[in-house]
Amino acid sequence: MSYSQQYRTLANVQVLHEYYLNSGSDSFRGMDANQQRLMFKNYAFNGFLQVIPTAQTRLIMENQKLLLRTNPSGLQVVAQVEPALSNAAAKPFISLDNDLELHFLVKIGDPAFEIYTDLTLIKKEIFYFSNIRPAGVPPEFPVLPVLPQQEDDPEYISNAYRLGDTLSKSILDNMQVSQEERIGLLGVLVLRMHGENSITDNDGKVPADPITFVMEFANRSTIWKYYFQNSDYYAETTHPKPLTKNGYIVINPSQLTLRNKNPDMDPGDYVFDLNPYYYPAPEVRKTEIKAGNFYSVIYI
Repeated sequence: MSYSQQYRTLANVQVLHEYYLNSGSDSFRGMDANQQRLMFKNYAFNGFLQVIPTAQTRLIMENQKLLLRTNPSGLQVVAQVEPALSNAAAKPFISLDNDLELHFLVKIGDPAFEIYTDLTLIKKEIFYFSNIRPAGVPPEFPVLPVLPQQEDDPEYISNAYRLGDTLSKSILDNMQVSQEERIGLLGVLVLRMHGENSITDNDGKVPADPITFVMEFANRSTIWKYYFQNSDYYAETTHPKPLTKNGYIVINPSQLTLRNKNPDMDPGDYVFDLNPYYYPAPEVRKTEIKAGNFYSVIYI
């Protein structure tokens, strides 16, 4: 008698970032399906984030016959199940309790992540991404959204997901996260079988249509500062402009404010023509941070 193991996706986590998926001022959300496929062609979330199961969770997954798979746009938790029709819920090979949790460390993999991501990172404070709220947070603390999201109004990861330092330490201690593992840590991903959006159904089975959680990061907008070589003048964009890896944003003199490196000089005495110059997009790593504000710097 032959025997074959059957597996089914238990849950998906989609990890998106507008810095990589938008094109200039064109939003990924506003693109048609063909354009979105093109943007995904060179996209890989693990270029800026790493999602790693904790030691406890690795042991749980081994015992529960669960696997972790990654793809360019996110990750999958896969469960071994008993044979079932493709359009019917399947019983896990090893029963999954409603209160079973899987814990993952979300670590920053790109030193420039904070520059192009619309988040404020604070030392010793972590972000908590989950389908449940941890104890000690207010009732409005956000849980991860799920697909389908509203195309014109997606829910982004925001500073509202960040925990205070005391609660952050307590959670990491309970997860037995070492000090070395906390280096470069953005936060934790916690998936509970039954939460605000449950993974297994009321009978503890794996649904035929698995849930997909969404971690979508907005790109940061900055004031772009153009420094002119061999000149005391520089120009700033009148409004913040979005940072994107792809595409181009046209900047013309009407969108710039001329400034002098000498703050005491009267603007009425400025003598400088902005028109002959080409104004390229910035390189994200060339950044000034003043009073918590990010400025992109370009030398022309």
